Amino acid sequence: MKKDKKKVVTQQNLEESRDEILSKGKRFRYPFQYSKHRLVNNAILISIIAVVAFGFMCWFRLYKAQDTGDVMYRFARAFRMSVARIDGVKVRYGDYLMLYRSSIKSIEHQQGALDDSTDSERLKAYYKRQALSDAEDYAYAAAKLAETNNNVTDDEINEVIRDHKMIDGEERSDSAFQGIIRENFGLSMDEYRDMIRMTLAKKKYAESIDKKAQDLAKLVQKAIDDGETDFGKIEEVYKENDIFSFESLGEMVDASNLDSGRAAMAMSLKEVGDISERFVSKSGNGYYFVKLTAREGTKVKYDSIWIRFTELDKILDSLRSDNKVEEYIEIKEVAENNDSNTAEQNKEN
Repeated sequence: MKKDKKKVVTQQNLEESRDEILSKGKRFRYPFQYSKHRLVNNAILISIIAVVAFGFMCWFRLYKAQDTGDVMYRFARAFRMSVARIDGVKVRYGDYLMLYRSSIKSIEHQQGALDDSTDSERLKAYYKRQALSDAEDYAYAAAKLAETNNNVTDDEINEVIRDHKMIDGEERSDSAFQGIIRENFGLSMDEYRDMIRMTLAKKKYAESIDKKAQDLAKLVQKAIDDGETDFGKIEEVYKENDIFSFESLGEMVDASNLDSGRAAMAMSLKEVGDISERFVSKSGNGYYFVKLTAREGTKVKYDSIWIRFTELDKILDSLRSDNKVEEYIEIKEVAENNDSNTAEQNKEN
């Protein structure tokens, strides 16, 4: 048999020899490229499936199981999930959970951990409903306030925190106050600041749109400026007005009393008989005028005039009655029983 003559590579056939060698190697190269391409596609497909599965799991845990635990809470806050929409304004799931979890934490701090009993479940449902409604109100007010370029400032939040840090006449340190917030409400300081921001936004917007309350407060202020210091006589003039209320405190209370800031304001007045300027209540539900009627140490007694904000509540009620609130979770109604009364009392406290 004739042997193949070994091909000699020269300068003239160099290009031809290289092409021949490369063509023989394609059968080894192409299968490897195909496998690598297939591996990349499979990795992408697996990643997509994992993301979809994770997304579905989170959706189910939040919107069906209504998981209020730490993991889903952090997830909802990080990804700004929505729990509802009010007049086109998105309501953040994280805000709703923050309000609900802080309420439950406060109750458990006072009364002990809630269990899986029917009574506990009813109480939880009550506070879920309250938290969701509050989150909707806050979101709407914040959005409308932003439209007026009258947003809540960091200085305003810091002022509220300084006020809250005063406990029993003593200002707590930052670390001590953070511990109190964490123990009583389960909140970090950033979360606590977010909550203050929401409440201040609603407070500022409610005041800004309530011309009826503004006008009545001006009339009361004018009467005081003209020398009328008897709140009872001012009541005689305006008692038929549905947003006007007068109260004469019958007993001494501590300056730290939870009364929307009236006791603290009374304590700040110099002498018995002094009357404050109008101020917005700490709960943001109206104006107060306070007259100091007695003081003993850290305790005070006072008369007060309350002029309620009603316009924002009317708007919110109208939005709900007109079906302009869309909620993405279903909260069972609370049966009428003593639990509802207890929950309402806890809320007031």
